[in-house]
Amino acid sequence: MICADTPSADPVQLAGSIARDRARVVAVGAVGLRLPRKPYYEKELFFVNSRSYGPGRYDSSYEEKGQDYPIGYVRWTEGRNLEAFVDLLATGRVDVKPLITHRFPIEQAPQAYQLITGKVKEPFLGVLLTYASTSTAPLTQTSYSQSLVGQQRVIPSQGKVKLGVLGAGNFALAVLLPALAKIPGVELVGIASASGVSASHAARRFGFRYATSQEEQIYSDPEINTVAILTRHHLHAQQVVTALQAGKHVFCEKPLAIDSEQLSMIREQLARSSAVAPLLMVGFNRRFAPLAQRLRAFFAERSEPMVIHYRVNAGYLPLTHWLHDPHQGGGRIVGEGCHFIDFLTFITGVLPQEICVEALADQGRYCEDNVVMTLTYPDGSIGSIIYVANGDKAMAKERIEVFAQGRMGVLDDFRSLELSYQGRRKVWRSRLRQDKGHAAEWRAFVGAVAQGGEVPIPYQHLLGVTQATLAAREALRSGERVTITYD
Repeated sequence: MICADTPSADPVQLAGSIARDRARVVAVGAVGLRLPRKPYYEKELFFVNSRSYGPGRYDSSYEEKGQDYPIGYVRWTEGRNLEAFVDLLATGRVDVKPLITHRFPIEQAPQAYQLITGKVKEPFLGVLLTYASTSTAPLTQTSYSQSLVGQQRVIPSQGKVKLGVLGAGNFALAVLLPALAKIPGVELVGIASASGVSASHAARRFGFRYATSQEEQIYSDPEINTVAILTRHHLHAQQVVTALQAGKHVFCEKPLAIDSEQLSMIREQLARSSAVAPLLMVGFNRRFAPLAQRLRAFFAERSEPMVIHYRVNAGYLPLTHWLHDPHQGGGRIVGEGCHFIDFLTFITGVLPQEICVEALADQGRYCEDNVVMTLTYPDGSIGSIIYVANGDKAMAKERIEVFAQGRMGVLDDFRSLELSYQGRRKVWRSRLRQDKGHAAEWRAFVGAVAQGGEVPIPYQHLLGVTQATLAAREALRSGERVTITYD
């Protein structure tokens, strides 16, 4: 085994000269690979360039989708290598403490990096960053509103929404565009899709003036004052920023971003904008549903914390579905879970301060989509979200139960609402069909653009819910409770 780190091929040549006939030479370190023909040919040596961490490394199906290699075919996978090493640490057979030469509190991280990059001429081996124990003191609502891009934006009146749409997939054709057809004050100007074919179909069906395969045409069209982003998740953040920079109002279907870098990019763009600027809104439609509005009003006067239980029977998605792809969909917690974290934020009126997530093992069939999230809030409220892919479609998808101060509310799949207080029970039902608020959110959005005024969803919630959703994914993968620090 060659564990050296050098561009020289000397270790490879030495290994060839001392190895026995038909031996195996394994390069673990990064070394020069100019193999001398004579010893390797005469001894018929096997040379293996070891992949870091073992089989499974660089395989997205293994690392990101959880498709394990059968142990009968691959004994030491990336994960099993790590498990074995952690076991060695746990039993004390490997002791790394003597390797640690320096410890720095996280506040002194710049000094640590000066050391390891050689800017400080001091010998070192292992450098550790340490964190103080997390405070459990409750955060005040004031700290939330001050820490986010929290100025309530004032939207200048536009008179009419002149809409350009990016994306013409199933959600656009089946949900959003049919809902828009019922909203007065919206002029459908242009629609873009990657190939242009689906855009042409949507243009003919819903009455857009034109279809295009170039999204730049939507940004640059002076007739368009509003852009709806209905594309795949990984495109949302950049399209939001580009549209805002072009001076367009933006409706972005959830999620707003699939990682912290994308979220920071949007936050920076909003920070550069003036208080009177184009509107940004995210498709958190459930908070606009008529029964959801009634549920929130029922608990509006509470003075005690709440307990909220939100069950989502999401249904199974094949592992090959793009939503599971970390680079396109971001996973179901980020891609869909944001809806339910936002709904809890809407009901409580505050953003969560801590979150922990537990999950069933994926077992090669699921992908981080059988989870239980527990959220705690600054006012002492507790929310739980059960999101499962292993249920049965015959049961309703969503059910919310809310408890506070002698009151109870049950919202069943956005079809019926039951409210109970002091032994009196009232039931409301959606008159014709399930109503998750898609039309109502667009009425609010169109009204804000056309008439001006405040944004329909505070930016604290748009950004904060996205950050909390990313924290949920972090909590799931780390197995630890995460305290959410809002930027």
